[in-house]
Amino acid sequence: MEKSIFKNTIYSILLRVFNIVIPIIIGAYPLRILGPDLIGRISYSESIYNYFMIFACFGIYNYALREMSKVRSDKKKLNQMFTNMFILGLISHITVFTIYLFYVILNFNDKPQFWVLIVYGINMIQDIFYIEWVNEALENYDFIAMKSIIIRIINIILLLTLVKSKSDFYIYVLLTTFTFIANNFISFIYIKKKVKFDFSNIQIKTHVKFLVFILLISNANVLYTQLDKLMIGTYNGEAQVAFYNLGQMIITLIHPMLLSVVYVTVPRLSNIVESSEEEYINLLNRVSKYYFAFMFPSAIGLYVLAKEAVILYVGSQYIDAIPILKIFAMYLITIGFDSLFTNQIIYVRRQEKYLVKFLLSCGALNLILKFLLLKLNILTPITAVVTTLVCNSLLVILEYIFIRTKLKIRFNIFQIDKIKYFFISLIFIPITILIKSLISKILLVALLGVVANGVIYILILFIIKDEILFSFIKKLRY
Repeated sequence: MEKSIFKNTIYSILLRVFNIVIPIIIGAYPLRILGPDLIGRISYSESIYNYFMIFACFGIYNYALREMSKVRSDKKKLNQMFTNMFILGLISHITVFTIYLFYVILNFNDKPQFWVLIVYGINMIQDIFYIEWVNEALENYDFIAMKSIIIRIINIILLLTLVKSKSDFYIYVLLTTFTFIANNFISFIYIKKKVKFDFSNIQIKTHVKFLVFILLISNANVLYTQLDKLMIGTYNGEAQVAFYNLGQMIITLIHPMLLSVVYVTVPRLSNIVESSEEEYINLLNRVSKYYFAFMFPSAIGLYVLAKEAVILYVGSQYIDAIPILKIFAMYLITIGFDSLFTNQIIYVRRQEKYLVKFLLSCGALNLILKFLLLKLNILTPITAVVTTLVCNSLLVILEYIFIRTKLKIRFNIFQIDKIKYFFISLIFIPITILIKSLISKILLVALLGVVANGVIYILILFIIKDEILFSFIKKLRY
């Protein structure tokens, strides 16, 4: 029996809230306690660690989600696919961990990042048991959400209890590892009751080719934001990474929740794409409208209230992050388009080889621009994110041209029923300017800005009888 996309979306949003939003909100506490220097050390260490994790994960999550969605009704094939993916993950994680450990010992043995990187090495090993792709393929979003709520609550209690000063820096780093370990092992035990190992059809070589493509597609941020943080940390210092990372982190408060409606429909789209083109296009149009109805007001709202968001969240010690956050708000729109094009069209249509070319081309351009900034001695967090925004915008343009001309899919992203949400959201700018001209208190400006902009946005949608608003209201009522 097919599970409701609407209910899956609600559960998925709950998952994003307790996996990302709650840690970010509570994250203001360690940001204030530890300060830009120590938080910058963590962010810089993460940028190094993430480069290795890209190869350890090997693109298995996205590939396995798609492939298991196709065979989920066949128990034997499901077990065989799970076994193949788990073996590949085991091999890739152990291999990369060995290389990572040697790299850290040789290059950071006498540096302040050493023990942070060692702790992250524990994360890499236990990530072998990260098989949430099985739960998503089977649409077990209720279990994922409830499990995450419990683990996050425990994590919050431990954080507030154990981290009291800068001397508790390593306790804070260890707590993040605890969260990952608990999450992964609980999911593994739950899944093993439903899916078994079946070694009767091991086809490692068959999957490797596709996984290489997915590896590059799923980790484009290596040549984008991860590259930014690595270069900023190397040439500008750890504190500057903290300002950059704060801007990026705040948009992760929004983006994963927006992506919920995208990810929960990937299994369904993968199932219907070959059987019914019309049904596929209809679902694609419907999901994109839902997505844009929330994405555009979120991005514009974040832009106009960037100052208030930073100061209320972590205080004036991070005030240098305000202009960075404004640019990230615009970046949110480009990654929104990219997520839609990649996950629901190009990826579902198995056209990864073309996407790889686009990613590498735009990523290489971003790398060139970064070195140009460095050569001109103008590499800063602001100029870094601007060049990343430009390159990601170019990526989106290339993807859309490919979808319209090569794939010839009848999907117009610029139809008024989709893009109208952007133009309606622009009204936030004069409204917020008016509020700021009348009120000086940061908290009051933020509250009135959110409420006034939100109410007027919904009111306009109600007046024009927007189908997404009325559909949402109807589903909530029933």
